Amino acid sequence: MKIKNIKSIAELEFEFPLEKGIYAITGENGSGKSTLITCASTVFYQMPMNDYFGKPADASIEFKLGTATRGWEYLDNKWQQISSGDRMRLNGFYEGSIIFGNRFKDTQISVIHVLDGLADSDMTPADEFVRTNFGLILHNDSNYFENLFILKKSVAKEKGLTGDPYFYKTTNGTLVSQPRMSTGENLLISILHSLKILKGKRSNHNDGRPCIVFLDEIELALHASALHRLVLFLKDIAESWELAIFFSTHSIELLREIKPQNIYYLMRNINDSISVTNPCYPAYATRNLYSDDGYGNDLVILVEDDLAKLIIERIMIEKSLMKNIRVKILPTGGWTNTLVMAHDVTSSNLLMKGTRLAIVLDRDIKDAVPAFMNSHKECKGLKIDFLPIQSLEKYLKDKLIVKADNNLFSLLDSYVFQKKPLVEILRTYKRQKSNKYIFHWFTGSMPQLEKAIELGCYFSINPGMLKTKSGMEVIKAIPIDHVLLETDAPFALKVQHIDEIEKELKRTMSRISDVIGFDISDIINKNSKEVFCY
Repeated sequence: MKIKNIKSIAELEFEFPLEKGIYAITGENGSGKSTLITCASTVFYQMPMNDYFGKPADASIEFKLGTATRGWEYLDNKWQQISSGDRMRLNGFYEGSIIFGNRFKDTQISVIHVLDGLADSDMTPADEFVRTNFGLILHNDSNYFENLFILKKSVAKEKGLTGDPYFYKTTNGTLVSQPRMSTGENLLISILHSLKILKGKRSNHNDGRPCIVFLDEIELALHASALHRLVLFLKDIAESWELAIFFSTHSIELLREIKPQNIYYLMRNINDSISVTNPCYPAYATRNLYSDDGYGNDLVILVEDDLAKLIIERIMIEKSLMKNIRVKILPTGGWTNTLVMAHDVTSSNLLMKGTRLAIVLDRDIKDAVPAFMNSHKECKGLKIDFLPIQSLEKYLKDKLIVKADNNLFSLLDSYVFQKKPLVEILRTYKRQKSNKYIFHWFTGSMPQLEKAIELGCYFSINPGMLKTKSGMEVIKAIPIDHVLLETDAPFALKVQHIDEIEKELKRTMSRISDVIGFDISDIINKNSKEVFCY
């Protein structure tokens, strides 16, 4: 999708994945989140363009899906729809913010008075899907809104209403109309109602079309526990109904429920252009949004992943290192992300006066850090600590798989693995993860690449990949601890002598280092030993 001169967005190109799952769009206020979602929804939502976007000069919204192109342009003082190629086959719905959201239709005082005067006979019981999930998400009780109703369509038409208002009865028999519900209840019941309609369409017209859902500011007026249940509900719906669900949010609670590959961080640059970061870790996405992740703490510790966080937390508790001190431990992703974020935090003065910052990385990348520092001079001066073991992954593999330490097993199972027994995880590991998988000369899509990365696959790089734009993008996206050299040079390059092969591999290694930004030859050698000398 391309956006031009819409509200605060001068120009932006954004690719929405259509694979099922939930996705988050985040960023500071004014970064363009709501505008992006509203523009995207016009691909299937026939909204009044003047009401939503005004009358901007030289403005346009363009979509491409396969060979189909469609969109909007503001020409001759009016919005005009444009299209070319094949018909665009896409389903979905949009739930907007306060001003334009469906949950606030029919909220005029005169209409509210009409709704107040309705009788039980004007209503019909709400759909079971809406009723049960309304109670489950808000109160963790499927029968909480046992007496939930929706206005009969014949009555709505008679009264001149544009929406489908809901009602519920309180324990004392009072009938509460949707406009009189809380903002959070309004939000949720509108989403559930739209999902119910979408489910019906998908059931009746199962033609394999991609389906995308846009939800703006879903955390509005929902308490933390309800928000958590809503995200889990949307995850399940996205998976079972094959939906791509996008929502804009500032909520760290929501972002922590989403994998980094599905988080898009919008940042308005100094020249007012907008850049998009993806994948993005929650801590990185909220570093400028939430004071809780830096302010008000005596010590902030940046680590690579959730496992490192859990281990360090446990050590600090057992050694009484958290007595009279407030500590925040933030997983940030790979070690390079950790260092970049540390620089951003310190250089932007995001920590309160007196708050210390610590960086703890796995020891097995210690030798790679100097080269990274030399190529990223802004990170020089950062004080880095390393775990006393090569890496948590290798340590746990040695202690739990290779040389079983029953005491450590019991300790981890009791304190860390609360949701799923450790023994089940280890059995799954032995059953499914005994092999390593390598992609040679990867030419798939970026979503396919992200999935392969998520599954822990390795990628071998050859000179051919370094000659194309798509190949360079793939190389930049691959985690450096999963990069290998492709060694079928005699076939690909028509060379036979071992000296020629060695020279070509060295040249390839050097060019990969140039693309990454620092020398990763030691890392590639380490990766090769792990894969082939297992």
